Amino acid sequence: MNSLLQIYYGDGKGKTTAALGLAMRAAGHGFKVRIIQFMKGNGYSGELASAFKLGIEMFQFGRPCPHAELIKNGSMQCDDCGQCWISSENITELDRKNIAMAWQLTQESVQGGQIEILILDEILHVLDMELIAKDILMSWLQKLPSNTEIILTGSKVSPELLARADLVSEVRKIKHPFEQDIKARRGIEY
Repeated sequence: MNSLLQIYYGDGKGKTTAALGLAMRAAGHGFKVRIIQFMKGNGYSGELASAFKLGIEMFQFGRPCPHAELIKNGSMQCDDCGQCWISSENITELDRKNIAMAWQLTQESVQGGQIEILILDEILHVLDMELIAKDILMSWLQKLPSNTEIILTGSKVSPELLARADLVSEVRKIKHPFEQDIKARRGIEY
């Protein structure tokens, strides 16, 4: 396999969804797929159950949702309490430790060349918040085995990463249901 670097970024909805679609396709062909979600830990999103069924390894390194089980079984909708959201204004030491663990797993994931598709969901957000130095990621990208496709997602991307990438898709928000006060929906947004 000729491995490439793919980036899905922008302010629109669908970056993670696109990466998950690629993961599903690859798993269907028997590829070993691993998804590492930086700064996500809600535990109730449908993709966790789907990934498990498809043999896709998925790891979340973010804050847990206090209502995850109720939301997961449909007894409750996400009420946007914000407890599982991480921003530059509310970053904690535990958040930093989770990001460090996610980065450690990222590096371990390519050793031995067994992972063929590695998705680093929201790592661009981590880079934008300077929780991992861009130079460290760029250096790591130079040393990758030739059989591992890397997919990065997030809102903003640096010019250096854009130049390094083989495929870049920008997801722009034109309209979003949130603007009409429509809340996140089970099976659609999570």
